Amino acid sequence: MTRPTDAIPPDQSTATDIRVMAAAMDASGDVAYAWDFADDTIAWAGGAAVLLGPDLADGEVLRARIEAEDRARRRLALSQHIETGATYDCDYRLRLADGGVHWVHDRGRVERGDDGMPLRLRGVLRLIDRRKAYEVELEHQAHFDPLTGLVNRHRLRETLLRATGDADTFNRFAIYLAVGIDKLGLVNDAMGHAVADAVVLEVARRLQLVLRPGDAVGRVGGDIFGVVLPHCPEESMAHVAEKLLRAVRATPVATPAGPVHVTVSVGGLSAGFDDCGVDEVMTRAETALQEAKRQGRDCFWPHHATSAQQSELRNALSVGQTVKAALQSGALRFAFQPVIRADGASDGASDGASDGVGRVAFYECLLRMVGADGLPLAAGAFMPAVERLGMARRLDHHTLGLAVRELEDSDDVVLALNLSATTTADRTWLSALEGRIGGRPDLARRLIVEITETAAIEDLEETAAFLTAVRTLGCRTALDDFGAGYLSYRHLKALPVDIVKIDGSFVRELKEGPDALLFIRTLIGLAKGFGLTTVAECVEDDWQADILRRERVCLLQGYRFGRPSLDRPWAEARSLAAD
Repeated sequence: MTRPTDAIPPDQSTATDIRVMAAAMDASGDVAYAWDFADDTIAWAGGAAVLLGPDLADGEVLRARIEAEDRARRRLALSQHIETGATYDCDYRLRLADGGVHWVHDRGRVERGDDGMPLRLRGVLRLIDRRKAYEVELEHQAHFDPLTGLVNRHRLRETLLRATGDADTFNRFAIYLAVGIDKLGLVNDAMGHAVADAVVLEVARRLQLVLRPGDAVGRVGGDIFGVVLPHCPEESMAHVAEKLLRAVRATPVATPAGPVHVTVSVGGLSAGFDDCGVDEVMTRAETALQEAKRQGRDCFWPHHATSAQQSELRNALSVGQTVKAALQSGALRFAFQPVIRADGASDGASDGASDGVGRVAFYECLLRMVGADGLPLAAGAFMPAVERLGMARRLDHHTLGLAVRELEDSDDVVLALNLSATTTADRTWLSALEGRIGGRPDLARRLIVEITETAAIEDLEETAAFLTAVRTLGCRTALDDFGAGYLSYRHLKALPVDIVKIDGSFVRELKEGPDALLFIRTLIGLAKGFGLTTVAECVEDDWQADILRRERVCLLQGYRFGRPSLDRPWAEARSLAAD
């Protein structure tokens, strides 16, 4: 018995194969070709007549249809294939029968005669307009800010690099300015994302209107723009900065919620003529920007660095590179330190005992960078550099992920997470928090978000809005270093916090005389007046603990009750309890 195909004569089988191949080409939208080199003729199969037009029958016409700037690339790919056997695989733009220019992908292989000479090229053309559009979009996203259309930090850095190179070559200064929108986070929290985006767009537009045609402006952060002024004398820096300030404050910004008065702060410096790299230039300008904000906002502050400051900044940049590597390698980890109930009771929120003094109320997550030797480096050794380089927000996003994973892995532990001052103005961190714990009250109630008192005082309104948003999601809030910034009654009343942590310096000074105790007593009384939970930090012995317990401090934290541990101490406590 023969198979069905065996009954088909060879010529009919071949004809069937050809019809199947042609149908497949039509269905795919591709066109196949055979280009005979001897007479320069091209035979097409598939939807060629419709796609290419009836006149595309020889190589010369095909070459004429290819965009002029793509012809050399296609010719090079073809000659390398014929001469060396390299793959012939080329993209180029081709004018089709509809009159439009389209991207095509051309892939083929040469056939040779017995003498080795090339006879013809067989290949396939495929329309790739969509793919090219996607590649262009990816390229655009890699270099441009999606909201404003301005270049991003990476692209602006390249522009600054060229400008500083020209400054060295032509003996002319370049200027770099960091421009920050004042209180954008507060606008976002009070009025919503649409209003904040409208402010960013309008500020970008106004900055562009003020600048010269050869200048460049980019968006280097959520609320920060960078401005490169090539061939600009140093003495003009303040004048340009003042023009930018006036342009932004001149009239209210129209937003979906109505007009909003907006100001910016500006920091800057001249670039060129020294060994200061572009990363250092941008960091110095942003340092000056922060100083302008501290001076009251809506003003310009030039950066003037001494040689010692320059050396310090270079050290900070080196530390920053180490931290970036640690982020990628997973070397940034938490050390957990217990916070103990002073009255010996258990609040049922966390687990683990401590020498019979009290149950663990929660654990503070203290960031550590673990070296190649396995030894942890405390955050105090690298966080100042991180904050100076503007990396604190990135680290806070990272630590949020670490903390939530710990909460997910242990269903009864309570953790306190420290945040930098800059994150209180970062709406993306709040969005990340909502994305991770929104609708998950079992996680939210076990997360405490800590900020420092000095950070709170810097911008009370913005901090209050941030803490309110955190509490709305179900988390508790804590004020660290309570007393260090001399927070007033009015300030404390304005801040939606649940816990205050008395600055450890006052606990250490208890043995030096009665003044520290009087101050601690005042802080405890102030906190209790608002119904806040108090924590005494840096408790190192029983004598300190006994005094603080008599003063009715709620919680105790320090080496007396446990040092920070890279292991999960609550897991160890459970194991001991089970034994």
